[in-house]
Amino acid sequence: MTIDTRKLHSQQLRSMNFQGDALRMGMNWTEEDLAKPQILIDSAYGMGHPGTFHFRPLIEEISNGVFEAGGKPGVFYTSDICDGVAQATSGMSYSLVSRDVMAAMVEIHALGHPHDGMVLLSGNDKSVPAHLSAIARCGIPAIHVPGGTQLNAPDYFTSNKLWPFGMEVDRGRKTHEELFERQKNACPTCGACQFMGSASTGQVISEAIGLALPGSALIPAPLSMLLRYARAAGKRVLELIRLGITPDKILTRKAFENAIAVHAAVGGSTNALLHLPAMAHEIGVDLTIDDFDRIHRRVPVIANVKTTGKYPVEYFYYAGGVPKVMLEIRDLLHLDCLTVTGKTVGENLAEIEHSYFFDERLGYLRNYKIAPTEIIRTRAEPFGTEGGIAILRGNLAPDGAMIKAFSVPKEMHVHTGPARVFDGEQACLEALRRTAIKAGDVMVIRYEGPRANGMPEMYFAAAVLAADPVLGRSTALITDGRFSGAMQGPSIGHVSPEAIDGGPIALIEEGDLIEINIPTRSLAIVGIHGERAAETEVTRVLTERRARWIPRPAGHDRGILGLYSRVATEAARGGELTPRTPGSAPPKRATEPAIATTAAPPRQNVAPRRRDAGDGPTGSRTNNGPSRGTNGSRGRVVIADYDFEDVDIERAIIEGAGFELVPEQCKTENDVISAARDAVAVITQYARVGARAISAFTRCQVIARYGTGVDIVDVEAATKRGIQVTNAPNDWCADEVADHAITLWLAAARKITQYASATKRGEWRWQTGQPIHRLRGRVFGLLSFGAIARGIADRARAFGVEIWVHDPFVEEDDIRRAGARPVSFDELVRGSDYLVIQAPLTSETRGLFDEEVLRKMKREAILVNTARGPIVVDTALYRALKEGWIAGAGLDDIEEEPAKRFDWQADNPLFRLDNVIITPHAAYYSEESIRAVREIASNEVIRVLTGQRPLSPVNFIEAQAAMH
Repeated sequence: MTIDTRKLHSQQLRSMNFQGDALRMGMNWTEEDLAKPQILIDSAYGMGHPGTFHFRPLIEEISNGVFEAGGKPGVFYTSDICDGVAQATSGMSYSLVSRDVMAAMVEIHALGHPHDGMVLLSGNDKSVPAHLSAIARCGIPAIHVPGGTQLNAPDYFTSNKLWPFGMEVDRGRKTHEELFERQKNACPTCGACQFMGSASTGQVISEAIGLALPGSALIPAPLSMLLRYARAAGKRVLELIRLGITPDKILTRKAFENAIAVHAAVGGSTNALLHLPAMAHEIGVDLTIDDFDRIHRRVPVIANVKTTGKYPVEYFYYAGGVPKVMLEIRDLLHLDCLTVTGKTVGENLAEIEHSYFFDERLGYLRNYKIAPTEIIRTRAEPFGTEGGIAILRGNLAPDGAMIKAFSVPKEMHVHTGPARVFDGEQACLEALRRTAIKAGDVMVIRYEGPRANGMPEMYFAAAVLAADPVLGRSTALITDGRFSGAMQGPSIGHVSPEAIDGGPIALIEEGDLIEINIPTRSLAIVGIHGERAAETEVTRVLTERRARWIPRPAGHDRGILGLYSRVATEAARGGELTPRTPGSAPPKRATEPAIATTAAPPRQNVAPRRRDAGDGPTGSRTNNGPSRGTNGSRGRVVIADYDFEDVDIERAIIEGAGFELVPEQCKTENDVISAARDAVAVITQYARVGARAISAFTRCQVIARYGTGVDIVDVEAATKRGIQVTNAPNDWCADEVADHAITLWLAAARKITQYASATKRGEWRWQTGQPIHRLRGRVFGLLSFGAIARGIADRARAFGVEIWVHDPFVEEDDIRRAGARPVSFDELVRGSDYLVIQAPLTSETRGLFDEEVLRKMKREAILVNTARGPIVVDTALYRALKEGWIAGAGLDDIEEEPAKRFDWQADNPLFRLDNVIITPHAAYYSEESIRAVREIASNEVIRVLTGQRPLSPVNFIEAQAAMH
């Protein structure tokens, strides 16, 4: 079947624009050329670094392929800067934002002119993620061509080693002549650098996610094989047009999970935590840093590649490259994902496995007499049992921070040390030069995040640290900046929120004790000025410091960095310059009319109202009275998100008091800022209202939370801004949650779901759910003993069980007086036949029930969680249930609340098991409790806005003057 050119955008435009043909014939286009499918060939070609300098022959081959397949190529360029050239200078601040600028230029080229498809050629740190994001954003048939890698340098030397080498010259331990000898041979050919840094990782991801041809990533640049792949890509894009295969058919959530899995297996660059979420957001997939942590926990590292491994990337390609890695972990991949071949991942791998693909490449490797399994291991003998990335959280990084755990010495996986605080990398480098950093220190480099300084890499400091035989195994580095993809050692980056937004990293003082705990995924301030302190004391001190803290101006107030400092998202959201609003339409193509010709339908009252991120003033909150709503109301009250069918209850209360109600469905903090910048009040269910959103609010008086928990609201930031925070009192749903906990326990213990499923299959056997035990006399454990937990205990006693309780915040005598037995956490885990979690979510309880804890439970135990989902690690629970560590579970939530995602799919492996019951939050089940919590939140808003004190305050703010 041929392409119907009448349906092509390029041909439709010719009937609307009569100048375009003439202009292109001015470039010697023929009449036949004008009638062909128009293919954009956009590349990062330039003279900034060796990764793009060799692109001209590749561009010609792509063009040849397009011509051969019946298309007309149009060649455009947007070159990139080099992180290695800009490193450790002010130019490094331009690196991350250049990704989004490049993506925008490709968007302009692709959609500003009438292109039907595109082939993008790139191979380096920011150009590859820029091109992949542009493919996701533009939506036209597209294929990516990875630019290849350098050949290996003498002595396996790689250019990243020049940083510590140069420091040795500064200290007089090496000569300038020795340095120059290394410099002139470190990059012997064109191509990406010879280690699994950001450039190589980007090429791997392009292939793994399905946008590049199988086997095309990381080809050594001098090989003619790279030219053949370039021509094949030019031909293939015409097939994508003919078949109607657009990026949205390829870039599914499963495809992104495949990319993360391969990223884990190769020990890829930490910068992927910025690039993949940004790319996913372009296509409407809500990918987060927690997805990396979840997937990296179950995927082993099997690639022995520099910098964490031994061999250069050239040898990795000869050992089988990305296809070999994907075959080794195929059981961890979604094999049904579509790719640019028009076939699925599974079909591509099967085809490669039964071809000469590996024979051809292994022949190169035999020249070096290296066994392929030395470079790409089997699953049975991995280099690391888990992938390289771990996401840490705690009072130092509430929104997360990352570490390349695979490269960290084991002795540094748990470390506590005094903070050495530097406001910028240069001060830290000077301390390193003076050998002022001592073993055990924790260096903190701050005000280097996206908004403060463009989020440059702290690579110089990290490289010097890692190269030091003492400091590299005893000293840590923490920053709100980022690191090179070649980083290794105990370096923690992407701390969010960043310092300039008032993140806790801004409050650290010299000598404070910082604890890093990779196994528990925690990063916390645990002491003040060298002395250990209780969590409550640390919180008190940080609150005092926050009251004294004065926000610093951004490092840039003009040009592209000035714009970036105003609008960039935090590192945990990709550090994006142009974040997409969920539910928004993709960019318009050149053939779409610029002005609508028919009237828009009337806006429904409950439809979410979207505003541009730049709407409204910025800066500190004012108290000049409420903003007037669009209907002349007393101000706008924004519902950030909700999962009810309508907002009629809220509307009756809020509009009845003279305010305008604006319902939204925000999924990110950027959405909240966009929707509620000038609102007088915000009501939220799951949407996070963090410090950055609160600092952007210009008129907000009150933030009301549906329900009791307020972990999604930064109460400290709200208090500092004089914003009241309210929630629902504990008793609004206490009985209902207690009822639900007992229901889950009984259903799981009596294995009701297994019996029901068997019966519906036509089986009638008493023994279907065996073994089942009597409830009477068995141990019923409770983690926490608050009001809801006491209600659960009261109900459970009717079944004759013995109640055990662990709650360090309740006196043991109080537990005994309630008829329960106080026990330690270890006793509770090991001794309970039924264990119900009703504890609050804190940095200590997040991820508490991991594999280590679950393995301690009885094999016949039942676990019930009616608290917060993240207390139990989904992957660990899946293994526990699948492999029989425990007998069953009942969950009132999963690790990541699905209502927080606009692209949620039921692909959690727990859903495939029949010995676990999973329900949404019980508190929102009944009509009575739903109505109660909605009325409570709405009435609290009106109380605050009319000068009254709230009935259920979370913080203490002087009542606002009544509005008139």
